Amino acid sequence: MTICKNQIPILEFDSEQSAVIMPGHHSDHNFPHKAVMLFMAPEIDDFAAHNECEIVGKFVSVTKDFHVYKTQINNMDIVFVQAPLGGAGAVQIMEQLIAGGVKEIIAAGCCGALVEDTEGSFFVPVAALRQEGTSYHYLPPSREIELDPAPVKAICRVLENAKLDYKTCKTWTTDGFYRETKEMVRYRKSEGYSVVEMECASLAACAKMRGVLFGQVLFSADSLADVDAHDIRNWGNDFFTAAMKIAMEAITKM
Repeated sequence: MTICKNQIPILEFDSEQSAVIMPGHHSDHNFPHKAVMLFMAPEIDDFAAHNECEIVGKFVSVTKDFHVYKTQINNMDIVFVQAPLGGAGAVQIMEQLIAGGVKEIIAAGCCGALVEDTEGSFFVPVAALRQEGTSYHYLPPSREIELDPAPVKAICRVLENAKLDYKTCKTWTTDGFYRETKEMVRYRKSEGYSVVEMECASLAACAKMRGVLFGQVLFSADSLADVDAHDIRNWGNDFFTAAMKIAMEAITKM
């Protein structure tokens, strides 16, 4: 038996890699090895429309269809696709990319700041706290997951070349939309977590189990640094396009 049983279901883990339903079971995609997952919407359509990008795949879900676009960056073929909010949905997209041949993935999106910063500050996670559910289906239980150093270095190099300030950090991945309580935020800050988001640990765990490289570039949207005065700012809306370009450049540097 491959299952490690536990009284608490989220801590039960099956090391068997095959499953009753496997990704790619209903498609025959043949993607380039490099992919970018984007937690954004209109910026993707704008880039695709202005750069004559080809639709090379479609992932069908009950809520919408996710089109996979192909383009060339630095004379390299890459694909990019919108990613849905939340670890489970994002990992479904990652699984389909991997099943189609992708070997290296960089994600880009916004986060909430737990430390004092200015809106749009860039953060590159080197570890993610696993306070969500999806990662526990891919790796044995642990408190954190470390991210692959090669994508981290590639993202940092692109940010430095662009003369953009950034920090490497530990991120708090949670799937509780409205459960960032004051005490929990204080606790995470005391542990050294700089930002909070909803996908990084899930994506990192899936990538590690499937044997592909994964990294993420984040930029701050709202701020939880002052737990008594949540500051939504402008939700980071002015920085999505910049983050997309950073991720597309970084995937070619790996």
